[in-house]
Parts: sequence; structure tokens; C-alpha cells
Amino acid sequence: MPSSDKANDESQITKIIHDSFGWALTKDRELFESTFAKDDDFFTYYPDSKSTVVGWKQFKKILEGWMDPRNRAKGFTIRNLRIVISKMGDVAWFSAIVDDEGEFDGKPWGAKDIRWTGVLEKRCGSWKICQQHMSKPNDKISK
Repeated sequence: MPSSDKANDESQITKIIHDSFGWALTKDRELFESTFAKDDDFFTYYPDSKSTVVGWKQFKKILEGWMDPRNRAKGFTIRNLRIVISKMGDVAWFSAIVDDEGEFDGKPWGAKDIRWTGVLEKRCGSWKICQQHMSKPNDKISK
């Protein structure tokens, strides 16, 4: 893959990764839906074992909770982002550390130092997140 194509893809992937959190600041549902693959086998592992999501339909149901007007995203930070694009240029994987904060009905919520990995696929010229995994480092989990 020519270096200019790789740089362009890395830029697009970085934007998708940031948009997958950033949409919540304005509750831009269209932006949310544009970042993810709407597949039956899409999946997300969240840090708690009760929130595993399999399939776009299930993920979209969770979106309704995020859209609740009492839920307000306040900000996010993505650090240490690493992106690798396959030799064929149609698949990429990433890792990062994420902080995410907001409030629900005036009560703060958030997560800090979440390890985030995922896989994207380039479809019809656009990158889509096909799977993601978020976890807390064992050495930072409070007892």
C-alpha cells in the first residue's frame, strides 16, 4: 500500500475511533451509526461481564439508553492510540487507553484508564468498527 494511502487510511480510522465516543457529546445518532458495522456478528465486550453485546440490533438497543436526555456525556480522552492496517489495506486493528465521563440525572459516571482494542473493516471506501473490547487493567481494579 502506498504511504499516502496508508496515511489517509490512518487519518480516517483515527476519526472513526474518536467519533465512536465523540458522537455522545451532541447525541449525534447519525454519526454514531456511521462508525460501526451493522452486522449480526458485530460484538462488544465491555469491562463488566453483564454488558457483552452481540449483533447490531442489540447494540442499537443500548443506544436508546445513551440517548436518554438525563444521560449527558461530558468528555472523553483517547491516549496511546496504535493503528495497524493489514497488508491488503482492507482491515485494521487498534489499541488505546480511554477515559470517558458524563452524568446521568445529575449523578457523575465515568471510566478511567480503560484498555480498548478493536477491529475495523474498509467497506465501500469507509472504515467501520466490526468488534471492540474494553477492559480494566487488573492491577488498577480496586478491591
